[in-house]
Amino acid sequence: MTQSETLIAAPVHGIGTKLRTMRLFFLMTGLGISVWAIIVPFTKIRFNLDDGTLGLMLLAGGSGGVVAMPICGIAISRFGSRNVLVFVSVAFGVLLPLLTLAPSPVAFTAMLFLYGAIFGAADVAMNAQAVVIERQSGRREMSLFHALYSIGTLAVAIITSLLLRLGLSNIECALLTGAVILLIATQSRFLLSKDKDLPSGGPLIALPNRATLTLGLCCFACFLTEGASTDWSTIFMRFSRNVPIASATFGYAAFAVTMAASRLLGDRTATWLGPVAVMRLGCGIAAAGLLLVVAVPVSAVDVIGFGLVGLGTGNIAPLVFNAAARVPGMTANHSVPAVVGLGYVGFLIGPVIIGLVAHALSLSVAFGMDAALMVAIGFAGHAVE
Repeated sequence: MTQSETLIAAPVHGIGTKLRTMRLFFLMTGLGISVWAIIVPFTKIRFNLDDGTLGLMLLAGGSGGVVAMPICGIAISRFGSRNVLVFVSVAFGVLLPLLTLAPSPVAFTAMLFLYGAIFGAADVAMNAQAVVIERQSGRREMSLFHALYSIGTLAVAIITSLLLRLGLSNIECALLTGAVILLIATQSRFLLSKDKDLPSGGPLIALPNRATLTLGLCCFACFLTEGASTDWSTIFMRFSRNVPIASATFGYAAFAVTMAASRLLGDRTATWLGPVAVMRLGCGIAAAGLLLVVAVPVSAVDVIGFGLVGLGTGNIAPLVFNAAARVPGMTANHSVPAVVGLGYVGFLIGPVIIGLVAHALSLSVAFGMDAALMVAIGFAGHAVE
């Protein structure tokens, strides 16, 4: 049965509640990862860390996610994605405030590795559950799910800023978000039980086949580009375009807002144009945005360029994750973690690669190479069909 045939099936009774619950869990992960990002500068100040030391410590978070993903696939096969998601959500809510209380840099690094592992496992379990709920709904929902993640990150950035201005401490903000995450975890009873989960089976560990590797490399390139825009857009605006620091964040803001907007419209667009066209169009728009940033040395144009990157990349990951659950010749409990894991490797090392190229050549050259990479994966757009 093809995906299009699956999506036009009659919706399952009670699917509306499952859809709303799934959206809450995507929102939850956006909340958790955004608060973690806010904790980082406070930790730098608290331990008086230099940039190099902090950078090495932050690698622990991404490394934990990469390590956890194949293990999560095994756990999903045995316990079901709902049970795994409940476990990691509770751990998420409890560990988040503890990050603000780490007694030493070593303790913070160890906790950050665990936090990254929990986030990685949550991402795999959440997408595994979402794929099945989407199929039962009879319509495309994956982009909207990921839009809620983006909205969660934006909401926390705005709300935490206001709370800090009102006098709340970093610890109090983390406690508040942890409580919200635990509250959302109580709604897990509305998710799908193990007997309705993704197909599983086969060996405990399986090497990815060609189709899985293709999707994984697409995810790798997409997440590399997202990571590059997240970590380097403000630096580019400040030091390559000499924009004041108060305005240098506009590039990242444009990227984040357009990504959320594209995901809100992504399901309708994929239904209208088809997933392959959306994938290729997204790659082209993202590449055009990066080239615009490189070619036109005007700060306002750079903001537009980074906005185009967010618009283009926004729906690539949802399409790839959906296709990962349908890879021929490989069960979903193996293919989904493999694809998501390769994506996380891209997000982890992407900013590092951009930094190395920028140091050796320039940041403009690094963004140009990223644009070429997006064009290249556009030719692999058929993989999401």
